[in-house]
Amino acid sequence: MAESLASLGTYEEYPTALAARIVSRFSLPRPMEAHEFREKGNINQQTFLIQAGSSSPPHEFLLQKINQQVFTRPRQVMQSMIACLDAQRKSLEQQPRPGGRDWEPITLMPTHAGEFYFDSGDGRGEDIWRVMKKISNCHTYKSLDALQNRQEQLATAEEAGRGLAIFGDLTAELDVLGLANPLPGYRDTAVYFSQLHSVLSGSRSLEGAESFLPEDSTLRHSTEQHFIIHLTEDEFSRRVNQPEVHAAVELLKEHENYAMTLIRQMESGQIRTVAIHGDTKLDNFLFDDTTRQVRALIDLDTIMPHSWLADWGDMVRSLCNVAGEKARNLDSVHVDMQVYEALCRGFLTTAQRITPAEVGLMTDAVEIISLELGLRFLTDYLRGNSYFRLTPTDSPDLNKVRGLVQLRLFEELRRKQDVTRECVHKFLQS
Repeated sequence: MAESLASLGTYEEYPTALAARIVSRFSLPRPMEAHEFREKGNINQQTFLIQAGSSSPPHEFLLQKINQQVFTRPRQVMQSMIACLDAQRKSLEQQPRPGGRDWEPITLMPTHAGEFYFDSGDGRGEDIWRVMKKISNCHTYKSLDALQNRQEQLATAEEAGRGLAIFGDLTAELDVLGLANPLPGYRDTAVYFSQLHSVLSGSRSLEGAESFLPEDSTLRHSTEQHFIIHLTEDEFSRRVNQPEVHAAVELLKEHENYAMTLIRQMESGQIRTVAIHGDTKLDNFLFDDTTRQVRALIDLDTIMPHSWLADWGDMVRSLCNVAGEKARNLDSVHVDMQVYEALCRGFLTTAQRITPAEVGLMTDAVEIISLELGLRFLTDYLRGNSYFRLTPTDSPDLNKVRGLVQLRLFEELRRKQDVTRECVHKFLQS
């Protein structure tokens, strides 16, 4: 598996030629052709469509290299992915989905050595590649706005809620003791607030930030650059003293204790720590071309131990915000209660492995993840965009805009708390 391709000059090859060389290490039907894959996501940019075999049409697979600038421990990413897929298949074998519903976990293809990933590195680093069977006759959406018909939007939201419930049921027995967070510090609310406090204190070096840094060495190594300011003193002063930023920081401080609710409940054992997906945006759900029913939850690079409520909160806050995540007019940020209700309906009428204590926190979870994401964006703006990197075409204040949107969404959700709680209660009774 660790055989090096350095001698073949892989890094000087045309991308599809490189892909052809890499995929030859996997057990796929011959002949094989590598093509660019236009639907690749934002993280793993080296993704290729592989057509294999002499049948017509040929079998299709996806060859993908794990982005190690984001995932610095790619083997652990793969180990968690494999464990998640094994858990889904084991559950499906023991109890097929009711109502004739199809659910199709990703299929990883083995190398000739029988491994589910291949390291093409030169011994000085890892370059981890995997091949997945392309799930056929499915589609996804970037957002609900991609659907013109309102009823289709709500039906798709309901299916997404159902998909998250199915995923949670199928992975409920997965032993989280063997899972490592692929992104140390991710979804750690305490770390995010410590970063904010470190930046507000003016930390410009690791020595200056020492009292705020995590004790765990792995967590510290992975996050320490986000505890310090990467701006000039004048620019930092300008940013932190903007009236809208000051108001946002005060809001975050006011609700810091509330933001820690899920973490505290997990630590006390009042809610379970399970394997979560970690990135439940809409385009990670696959929908059947014919039935429009959800068939898979893909992009399993962020499988990690947490509460499923984090996945729920992230999915709902992203789909119910009618203004999107880059709205400069904060008055346009509203909660789409029809979408919220559709998500509740899909999830609560499907989920079988949830507890009353967890259900009681469903509305809080949406608020908490909105607050947490607002915290992350705003802190990044204040320290100089060290995490959510900006492209040359992005506005310099983009992360401030993103942060303010999430915090306004949090406030809107708080205002509608009675309505959202009633929404959850209604589907518990159905």
